[in-house]
Amino acid sequence: MAKSTYRTLRGSITGSGSLKRTLLLDDGLINQGYRITGFFVWCGDLVDVNCKATLSSKPKIAGTAQDASINTEIAWSTSSQEMVTGTGRNTVSRDDIIDLDHVINRDLFITITASSESVTWNYLISMEARNLSDDEAILAIIREEAQNVGA
Repeated sequence: MAKSTYRTLRGSITGSGSLKRTLLLDDGLINQGYRITGFFVWCGDLVDVNCKATLSSKPKIAGTAQDASINTEIAWSTSSQEMVTGTGRNTVSRDDIIDLDHVINRDLFITITASSESVTWNYLISMEARNLSDDEAILAIIREEAQNVGA
């Protein structure tokens, strides 16, 4: 059994409304894949805010609803935060869902739809790197192109 290698992507996006960022770009190495194991989004500012974030293998139209029936969407996160009056603390509510069967071997994008106030949204994505056979790589590419390859 091959040893698993884990990677993380982390960063922040500042703004309001619909925010997008390209996280990974196709490097031509189709036999190197990544399985998303964690997807966390939270606000770095002490304010009342909420957001919906999506990881996808194709650029997502900002502001569109999260939709698990779209094969290019891999993980979903919602985050809301409310200032506790008089204490200077926030209460945070977060929910994260990941399609653990999806393997990325080309592109990865994050799209955040946030409340209207301009704030800093942090993200942390953990993933397991894996070597793919030629057949597995082709199936991953087909899924990334939004084709249904069955369950």
